[in-house]
Amino acid sequence: MEEILYVKIEQNVPVQKRALTFQDIATLYCTNTSVVQKLNSEVFYTLPENGPQKTMFTIAKVYERIHTFYPALRIENLGERDFVVDLELPDKKEMGKTVEYIKTCLVSLIVFFGAAFTIMTFNEDVSVSDVFDKIYNLVMGVPKQGGSALELCYAIGLPIGILVFYNHFRRKKIKDDPTPLQIEMHNYEEQANKALIASASREGHTIDVN
Repeated sequence: MEEILYVKIEQNVPVQKRALTFQDIATLYCTNTSVVQKLNSEVFYTLPENGPQKTMFTIAKVYERIHTFYPALRIENLGERDFVVDLELPDKKEMGKTVEYIKTCLVSLIVFFGAAFTIMTFNEDVSVSDVFDKIYNLVMGVPKQGGSALELCYAIGLPIGILVFYNHFRRKKIKDDPTPLQIEMHNYEEQANKALIASASREGHTIDVN
């Protein structure tokens, strides 16, 4: 019976090293386990030191590399025909526990004051200016005249908060169901990967068979 190697590769493959083995980029299956074990330990491609963070490959490149070890092996592709390898090198400087504690305290304070501000604006029928006036009068002891640091911090903090919210993601989820934001980001990532692959193909930057 002819042996078949099944290859499954995702559209976007995050890696943390430049010397990529087959195990780093693909899921391999074959009834002959020795074939999978050998290929998983072999280097598929080495990313250059000064190369881009995202590198596009075709499945034909994977076939070519596999056939250098097993020329007669039949390969079935179960994944993407073109894929992106995203190099994410770990930071050399690791933050200590003190920095982590400071960040935790800072985030806790932001959440506390943000929640308090939300409750106050709700009680004031979403009148932010009235809330600022009352806070200023409570702290300073005199009625507020014109603008103050409250309005300035609000104007700066609001866009920063929005940017941080939409660009901050955690690996662990509270629920298994994806949120609407995660769905939109998944659609954006898929479209971005397709655009990168199409652009690299037009410009001849896709790594294909020789």
